Amino acid sequence: MYTEYWQLTKRPFENAPDPEFFYPSPEHEEAYIRMLYALKENKGAALLTGECGSGKTLLIRVLVQALEEEKTKIAFLNNPRWTPTELYNDILYQLEEDVSDESHFGLMRTLGEVCYRNFMEGENTLVIIDEAQLIRDDLIFEELRLLLNFQLNDRFLLTLFLVGQPELRERVMAIPQLEQRLSIKFHLHNMDLESSCDYISHRLQVAGREENMFTKEAMNFIHRSSHGTPRRINNICDMCLLTGFGKTVDKTDLDMVKSVI
Repeated sequence: MYTEYWQLTKRPFENAPDPEFFYPSPEHEEAYIRMLYALKENKGAALLTGECGSGKTLLIRVLVQALEEEKTKIAFLNNPRWTPTELYNDILYQLEEDVSDESHFGLMRTLGEVCYRNFMEGENTLVIIDEAQLIRDDLIFEELRLLLNFQLNDRFLLTLFLVGQPELRERVMAIPQLEQRLSIKFHLHNMDLESSCDYISHRLQVAGREENMFTKEAMNFIHRSSHGTPRRINNICDMCLLTGFGKTVDKTDLDMVKSVI
């Protein structure tokens, strides 16, 4: 509704994980580098946690997009409410593999063969479990640990990314057999004031607007109100642009922000 009014080519504050809008704050950039390192250097498993709305899924999608030109087979799973058999079925489905033996043992063997075949063809195998805090049964964590047994003497045949909210870290830390297999652990904190302001400007620029219509006081208040959480910033800014359009203003000031919160 408001894109033409604000001279935008698209809506800048949607909460869909669109890689085009990724803002590499210092913490997001460090998380990206660590996760990429885990894959490139064959580290086995990595854990990425952060509060709800902190940008974990978007960061992972940016990484997946960057790997499209490389030899990496990726299984991206984001509804982790499986039985062990369903877990293996889901991974193989995401890897676009046909399954002939759907028994638990048969699925494990098939996945092992797929990982070895990918290795022999010069390809990495990456399994990403997003929203992993939703895993209900600790038995699934044991199955995930067993995935890391797909290895040769000098390397893993599979890389596992566990991504989720802070409670995921607590659950993993309570399982020493799995926690000790995680070579990379990183927690995304909320953005500070400077990053929050840069985030708003960045998304506006991606959407085609060079001049920031949010005043400094408005952005400061958005940061305080959102606690530096990207998703909350998006919600506030989106409503500010809609309200500003309705009132035909040319700036989004502090009073405007307060009126939509």
